[in-house]
Parts: sequence; C-alpha cells; structure tokens
Amino acid sequence: MNSRRPQKKKEVRSFSEMPVAKDNQFWDALMENKVAKKLIKKHKCKAKCENIDELAKRYEVSKQEVEKVFKIFQLMDDDGSGTISSSEVAKMLNELGIDVSPKVVQAVMRSSDVSGDGQIDFEEFLAAVTSKIKLSTVKADVELMLSKIDHNPEKVITAEELVVAWSETVSTNITVKEACALIQQADTQGRGKATIHEFITMCQTV
Repeated sequence: MNSRRPQKKKEVRSFSEMPVAKDNQFWDALMENKVAKKLIKKHKCKAKCENIDELAKRYEVSKQEVEKVFKIFQLMDDDGSGTISSSEVAKMLNELGIDVSPKVVQAVMRSSDVSGDGQIDFEEFLAAVTSKIKLSTVKADVELMLSKIDHNPEKVITAEELVVAWSETVSTNITVKEACALIQQADTQGRGKATIHEFITMCQTV
C-alpha cells in the first residue's frame, strides 16, 4: 500500500496581508524587493537596450544601472509591446507581493507616464527610477533648492523650475522627464502638479 504524504497547500496571502507600498515609495519597494532581485537574476532579456550608452550619459548613471532597470522593465512588459500598461503594473505588483490596490497602480502610472498616453515606455520608467535615486542623495539640499524657486510653500513647481533650481544647488543634474516624475510622485491630489510643501513632504519619505 502506497502511503502518500499530504501535500502542503500553497500559502496564499490576501492583499490586506501583503506589504503595502505607499504611493511615493513604490520604486524603492520594487528595486529592493527580494523576489524581484531573484527574478532579475534569472531573467534572460528578450531584447537589448539599444541606446544604453546614450541613456547612461543622459541620466548620469552607470550602464550597469540602466541594464538592471531594463531587466525590471522587461519583466513588467508582459506582452513584449515595449510599453507597460496599468494591468501589467498590477500583475507585477501582485507577483512581488506588493499592494495592488487601484490607488497604488494609479500612483505608479501617474509618477511614470510623463507623456500622458496611458502607457509607460522604457525611458519614462528609467526617469522615474533614476529621479528617486538622485533625490535620495540631495535630501539635505532640498529646502535650499526649493527656496530658489519661491519661499511660498503653496507655490506650484514646474518641471523647468525644478531642473534649474537643482542645477544651481547640487553637483548633479536632472532631466525634465526626471523632474516631471518627481513632481508627479509628490502630487497627492492627482492634479498633475505639486506645491513646494508637497514636494518637501515627499522628500521626507525617500
């Protein structure tokens, strides 16, 4: 008589039990997620990042960083279209055990889709990631940087103003796309713009 061991049921966590990625902390959660790191290591790129040298120079990051972000992008681009939709973002979040509530998915799309076409292309995705990395290195200079724009905390920041103030305050530069991504992440009302106060509040969580 064959005695079979009862198979363990696969543990399924409800969304409420999953670690929640707050709107402006999504990118950190994605980049540091242990499951994501394993997937990235195993992932074989379906395509090459053609303009890797140009992108590394434009966003002032290493080619290795661009390649890493490209792998994450390809993991999320489920249909191989070269862009990421909200449904693909939700699917990847679910696989990584990160909160997939509509609010979080919308926040991800809002903070990345600079063109506003409802899809995230690779450069938009890269800009969102690199902008967070750069912001974490200049946190101490943020208030000084924003004071160059205006001392009024309710003043709305434009991407162009942020690019200029950034270049005048710290040693690195950011592109307009990176500035747009940061402003969208700071936007708590979904208006497509952010005040100086909202930007400072967002910086405190980086």
